[in-house]
Amino acid sequence: MRASWEEDPPDRGRFEFGMPSLTPAVRGLILVNALVFGVLFFLSLPSATRGWVEFAMKWLAIHPAQWKEAFPLLPLWQIVTWGFLHSLTDPLHILYNMLGLYFLGTLLEGIVGSKRFLWSYFGGLVFAGITTLAMGLAADPRTITVGASGAVMCIVVATAVLRPHARIVFIIVPMTLRTFAILWVGLDLFWFLLQIRTGPSNVAHLAHLAGAWWGFVVARRGWIWVDPLEIFQRRRDGLARERERPDEERLDEILNKINRQGIHALSGRERAFLQRVSKRK
Repeated sequence: MRASWEEDPPDRGRFEFGMPSLTPAVRGLILVNALVFGVLFFLSLPSATRGWVEFAMKWLAIHPAQWKEAFPLLPLWQIVTWGFLHSLTDPLHILYNMLGLYFLGTLLEGIVGSKRFLWSYFGGLVFAGITTLAMGLAADPRTITVGASGAVMCIVVATAVLRPHARIVFIIVPMTLRTFAILWVGLDLFWFLLQIRTGPSNVAHLAHLAGAWWGFVVARRGWIWVDPLEIFQRRRDGLARERERPDEERLDEILNKINRQGIHALSGRERAFLQRVSKRK
């Protein structure tokens, strides 16, 4: 199934506003983010436990300096764990991210299902994390970056690609999801270009743009409909059925394939099977 910005013609009927019901994956992500924020915030209050918070931020956030210092034992977990940390001095950071996840994540999860939604979310988180890490290594390795904004931007844009004409209320202005996504990405692009001229700020606009790009690609190319776990299960089931087939029957099929297409047409698994049968005989 191929998504397009032109699918789903606009609804000319009455505009209705309602609070969406929480879907399982979105509920889990919001709870984990809120729990991590709450624990770290309260640990940051007493001076006795403040060091634990600093340790967590140093090792769980994207910290390019750690990648240089720990090489070759790279802290690969950071490209995932950074998305569950937020600024402890600015509650709006986590609030905006969780609101975006709630309003648009529930819509996307309802369209593609929980497993595909999670693959898209974490795909956007990892891609934005790698992009942020690369920028940090090239610019200032001491910069520490946290937040789920890259993953949320992935969800925003992917949802807008699949349902471009769905209508939302942004503050008090009704608009389509496509307009909202273009506006949000456009502002991030403006601020990112402004950073290039005036210097870095405390907002990782490049991470937002990377997440948005990933969301557009997976939805536009139809990758969002792919379930890697389902593919793995089908392949494993196929291998199990293949093992259950009589070797003689499978050998006849492979020999017929050689007669028709030549031995170069055999797959690696078929070649291994021939070697095993030949040694047994």
